[in-house]
Amino acid sequence: MKRYLFNIFAVIIGWTSLCAARPDDSGEITLKDTDVAVLGDSNTWIGGDDNSSPRGWNYWFARETRPRSMRSYARSGATWSNTAATGRDLREYTEILSDNNVIYNQVMRLVEAVDSGIQPAPGLIMIAAGTNDAWFPEHRPEEFSLTASEALSRDPFELLSLPPSKVTSLAASVRYSLLILRGRFPAARIIVLTPLQSVKISERMLSDVSAIIQEVARVEGCGVIRQDTQCPVRSDSERFNRQLTTDGTHTSEEGGRLNALAIAAAVRTLMSRPE
Repeated sequence: MKRYLFNIFAVIIGWTSLCAARPDDSGEITLKDTDVAVLGDSNTWIGGDDNSSPRGWNYWFARETRPRSMRSYARSGATWSNTAATGRDLREYTEILSDNNVIYNQVMRLVEAVDSGIQPAPGLIMIAAGTNDAWFPEHRPEEFSLTASEALSRDPFELLSLPPSKVTSLAASVRYSLLILRGRFPAARIIVLTPLQSVKISERMLSDVSAIIQEVARVEGCGVIRQDTQCPVRSDSERFNRQLTTDGTHTSEEGGRLNALAIAAAVRTLMSRPE
């Protein structure tokens, strides 16, 4: 119970957020004075925790924007949606779906890293997830049990009083993690990236999952990048000719690079806007 009361307290002490980036002398938005934390699933995980692998967009994003520091907490197989067996687990490591391989636990790992002094408090938090929610809905059977509007209508302090095992819809899971981040890092900008197109995911499913993530994130004051429309990966092309992905889902080195350029441009636009 104490850990969930902590969630509430974190929100009470810091509900607003401030812009972490600032214009340089040329008027362009820069991340050179910003510490960045990245959460997500396999398309971020393949870039490495230290963003050193060029297959991941985060490698190229770090080169393009040159943040003061940037660390990835992403894991292959991660979902936004919790399950009835999800609990707080900072030590499990897996590269496939599991009850505890969720964004909530990445959030908890980030909090622990900052509290222990391993990670500076981030000025920008980026979360790129949702692919596995759309790809494997049978493993997240309650993910569509609430609409975005229903999840957003719930009292935030009541929501945060629950353990993650009681927050199992996609919409509520997204809001739950964003509320924790907002409370714990009130000075950070948060940008949420919806899933890329994939040959494994139908257009309808991708649209439904992305729309839920987008609506919740925007209402919670986060920037949103729709990777399915703003980024270059196109499932129709990748189905017949692998160029930007290696398997129709995970980016190749060139796909990671082009994806990062699109993301960097979108981030600069979002960071230039007042919250």
